Amino acid sequence: MSRPRDTAAHVAPSRDSSIGYRPALDGIRAVAVLAVIAYHLGYGRIRGGFLGVDVFFVLSGYLITSLLLSEHARTGAIDLVAFWYRRARRLLPALFLMLIVVAVWIGASSPAFELEMRREDILWTLFYGANWHYIATGQDYFAQFASASPLRHTWSLAIEEQFYLAWPLIVGTALWLGRRRPAVVGAICVAGIAVSVAAMALLYDPGDPSRAYYGTDTRMHELLVGASLAVLFHSYARRRAMVLTSRAAPAVAVAAGLALLVVFARLSDTDALYYRGVSLLVAVGAAALIWSVEVAPRSVAARLLSLGPVAWVGRISYGLYLWHWPVILAVTTRWGPFRLLPGSFGLNGERVALTFAIAMASFYLLEQPIRRGRMPVLGPSVRRFAIAALVAIVAVGGTAYWQTSAASPETTYNAVPNCPNLQICLRREGSADAPIVAVVGDSIARSLDPGFADLAHAHGWTYVLEASNACRVSTLLTSVAGVIKPGYQHCYDQVPGLERELLATWHPDLIVVIDRVERTEALVGGQPVAAGTPEFQLLSTRALTDFARMMTAGGSRLVFLELPPVVPASCLVPSKLDSAQCAVPVNSDAVTNQANSIFRAVAAAVPGVSSISISDAICPAGACAPVVGGLMLRYDGDHFSGPAAEHLAPIIYQRLVAAGAFTPAG
Repeated sequence: MSRPRDTAAHVAPSRDSSIGYRPALDGIRAVAVLAVIAYHLGYGRIRGGFLGVDVFFVLSGYLITSLLLSEHARTGAIDLVAFWYRRARRLLPALFLMLIVVAVWIGASSPAFELEMRREDILWTLFYGANWHYIATGQDYFAQFASASPLRHTWSLAIEEQFYLAWPLIVGTALWLGRRRPAVVGAICVAGIAVSVAAMALLYDPGDPSRAYYGTDTRMHELLVGASLAVLFHSYARRRAMVLTSRAAPAVAVAAGLALLVVFARLSDTDALYYRGVSLLVAVGAAALIWSVEVAPRSVAARLLSLGPVAWVGRISYGLYLWHWPVILAVTTRWGPFRLLPGSFGLNGERVALTFAIAMASFYLLEQPIRRGRMPVLGPSVRRFAIAALVAIVAVGGTAYWQTSAASPETTYNAVPNCPNLQICLRREGSADAPIVAVVGDSIARSLDPGFADLAHAHGWTYVLEASNACRVSTLLTSVAGVIKPGYQHCYDQVPGLERELLATWHPDLIVVIDRVERTEALVGGQPVAAGTPEFQLLSTRALTDFARMMTAGGSRLVFLELPPVVPASCLVPSKLDSAQCAVPVNSDAVTNQANSIFRAVAAAVPGVSSISISDAICPAGACAPVVGGLMLRYDGDHFSGPAAEHLAPIIYQRLVAAGAFTPAG
């Protein structure tokens, strides 16, 4: 969360003329969507709330397959056009509205560097390809609020729609080839489950689990578990199944419900076990709960899930899901009575109330009238709906382009050409006797690569880059509120080896260190040590001193490049770039000041180490503004733009010379 999960099956119907309405299924849907919302709100006691999406997928697979099998049993065929038309009337109107509103909000509130990326998010969401888009662009679902896309949650809707498009074709073909035997569909489900579970385990990457998490192939087993349940129900007379199993169903419902609540409370979003089989167990547990409330609708569990308020939340869950994440990102201050609530309850209460209000309006004023053919002008007409949908698609696309017209291309600071993370990269090779300069650090160091490349060409250096996103140069283990994310663990495990390899292979004359991650929390003995505290200062000074001594033991010089304060993202909106209120005083950030003081202390204690600052160039007159001399220096308030890196390169060189790292001739 995110950091960094979601839903989709809430879009499947609980009402259909052939299978009737079962409020308990809406109750399951309600519990799942509330778990997802709680997860996104950051409540640690529901750390596994992201599993609500798994439940939704299972429920969707079950309901959609039940509809398809029932229709085929009645008519001997599946009317694909009618099926897709019903799905479009159910899903598209609310999605179109949400996308237009979000596009307008993005244009008014997003920094210029994000606009091009957000435009792509909108367009991929519009055409239900968001999950593959986020895989391709490396947007980590679990990086909860780090420049999070307000549409990141729509990945699950994309998988749902892909399922709606493909599954009816597969079911219809299987029934035709299998002479109308549902067992053939069941066999496809079993094979698909096996392949999908294996794919999730094989594609899981602890450093970034997004491929395994977002993938349609890796998620399909959850939908197919639900489909398998539908096949079982359809293959045997429902009356006989109820007679044989109804006595066990109440106990199964309680056991499955409790098991799901336990994993909702305990399973972490960084737990590798989820990708190595637990996701299948969660899906089976959800299927067991669905089965039990279906065969025993009068059981305690079914009656609780069927309570009016619970079922009502399930009925509006599509709108709740569509709107909750954009609302969480947009609402950052409390107002009215919500200011009276303590801690995060006020802000989150406001977010939840607004989400429910929007979802209710969407459900009663837009979704239901269109679905039932009662919307003025549209009515039940297929042709009018199709025309309206095409107009809406054009409107969404046009709004997206209009609202992101001020886009800046500076969005790929970590994409250093031909230089992946956690590798040592030769960026420019000089002559045999040329000085060897190594730049070491995190994504800030990577963003300065164009400037150091220019210096290497201008002065004939051999230039080597050993910098990786979110990695600190010292041997401290980074954490966030005591939680170690997989990427941080990868840094901790691999960076020391890379540093030793850099020294042994390249023997650099000069090592320049730029690392903002060194100012972030560290985990020591299982306990987090917060940046800014005296304990952190002592810990970081010791760790960076050890690092500096190791890096200079072979005769290399080492220079720390001190850090300027971050410019808030709210100041990077195009309308605020020149605002005097967004000039951040250079010494206003206590944590950054502490980090710089540590760099200076290490430089004073270790021979051959210096600490230099270029803050006067980044923050002239002691104030850090988004734009300096007409140039956007740090496009996200933190990382340097390519032109800024090139602009700052001569200044960096002058400071290196002044620090004794080079003679002017060098």
